[in-house]
Amino acid sequence: MNTRQRSQLSVDIDDNTTRAESESLSVCLVTMGTYPHYTGGVSNWCDMLVCGLPAVRFNLVSLVGDPSAKPVFELPENVSGLITVPLWGTGEVLELQRNLHLHQVLQRKHSATKNAINSFLPSWQRFINMLWQGTVHPEKMGQTLQEMATYFSTYDYDTTMRSAPVWDCFMEETRSGYPLLLEAYGLADEASLLDATDAMRLLYRWLTVLTVDLPQVDIIHAAAAGLCSLPGILARQAHGTTFLLTEHGIYLRERLLALTRLETSLFDQIFQARFDQMITETSYYYADQIAPGSNFNHRWELHNGAQAERIHTIYNGPDPKMFTPATAPRPEGTPPTIVWLGRIDPLKDLLTLIRAAAIVHDALPEVRFVLYGKAPKGNEEYYETCLALCAELDLKETVIFAGFAVSAEAAYNEGDFVVLSSISEGFPYSVVEAMMCGRTVVGTTVGGVSEALEGCGILVEPRNPEAMANACLYLLRNPDLIKTMGQEARTKAMEQFSLQQCNAAYLATYQHLATIARSNRNSQLDSKHVGVQQGVPS
Repeated sequence: MNTRQRSQLSVDIDDNTTRAESESLSVCLVTMGTYPHYTGGVSNWCDMLVCGLPAVRFNLVSLVGDPSAKPVFELPENVSGLITVPLWGTGEVLELQRNLHLHQVLQRKHSATKNAINSFLPSWQRFINMLWQGTVHPEKMGQTLQEMATYFSTYDYDTTMRSAPVWDCFMEETRSGYPLLLEAYGLADEASLLDATDAMRLLYRWLTVLTVDLPQVDIIHAAAAGLCSLPGILARQAHGTTFLLTEHGIYLRERLLALTRLETSLFDQIFQARFDQMITETSYYYADQIAPGSNFNHRWELHNGAQAERIHTIYNGPDPKMFTPATAPRPEGTPPTIVWLGRIDPLKDLLTLIRAAAIVHDALPEVRFVLYGKAPKGNEEYYETCLALCAELDLKETVIFAGFAVSAEAAYNEGDFVVLSSISEGFPYSVVEAMMCGRTVVGTTVGGVSEALEGCGILVEPRNPEAMANACLYLLRNPDLIKTMGQEARTKAMEQFSLQQCNAAYLATYQHLATIARSNRNSQLDSKHVGVQQGVPS
């Protein structure tokens, strides 16, 4: 995105007071596997947020897979700093602290004496004990994480986590806690030494986040629950910093679905699931505000302990300037065209769409389905399955895999209308982008799709090719309805789902939370002042 395009994303701040307030706002945006080191939907949202609020001073903390990761986004001038935290690929956590001199490194490595490690064990024992409990105690977990982070601010992380007392404590709590947890689930299993070693290795990597020296800001903004919410949990307790948690999808749900596909031991799956559950519920407990990308997310958040009054949906949206309806008439003789755009992935359920295309083809042979997108690495087999189904149903001339589109806007405008066949979504950009292009959308009732299409689109049951085909045929036989619903879709998208509205909502949220943070800090200073006065002899 060039500078001119980015300037168009900015939220206009007309009121002088509001501008002054926003210019003093400081936000630490924490991401994991996304912005600014990787591309993707969440990365694009982060980039548009940061570039769209130039008066807000951002610091970035980016959790990445390995230390070789480099930023792929050009950072705007309002980004004051970037802290990159590789969770894998480092020998020691001290490698992350490039500002230390050699004597400081040696001093830190020798800081974790036997007595120091023994002082760490009560917090560590409590952490592992809670990991194996069937019920999460989020307040207590947050306090325990804070105790461990305070310890690591003074004593060496690597020496401590690799010490025999820490390992022995982990094994003792696991031997007693894991069987009890399984018994509560009605299961039976015995953990191997390899299982325990792998689990400890994961904890060693995950908990490196506790060692990050966070900048002093008004707000910690986590782009997801899970590990990137740990800085918010810590800063809220240590400094009164407010904690904003955005959930585009549901992190916990996605993690649990991913674990079911892993070919690992029962111990490993339960261990990872318990860790994710524990951190997620703790995130919800400490967040001053949770900002899901759709109302659909509320029920998961509420079920896992979030307080209803802290949940406020902020819809994501694209820039309307980049998605406008085509005005030129189509060439005469152009066949009816239905467009799909996305990544080729099992969650997008293209097999259902292909079966629906076969039903449509039997009724109206001239209709084309044009599918834009490619299979990411790892999904090649699924793509081949899709091609095989097209061949089996004799749809080679009907279903066209067109690869990447020149632009999303051009792809949507090519179609009479747009389809989405997914079995899982958050609040998909593709739906709103198509709506802004004045295109009617036939979508499945998953995630926030229903919220987007209510009153201006057609919703069908997921995994139901007959329902998808019937909706397509209904629109194809009613071209005036396609035009009317497309106009209604554009009006709704422009009014409710634009990028500018999204950024304006976040700016208002930042201002509100910054006020709370400053009040918290003043209260802490007053408490310290009173304590000093009480300690002065008369």
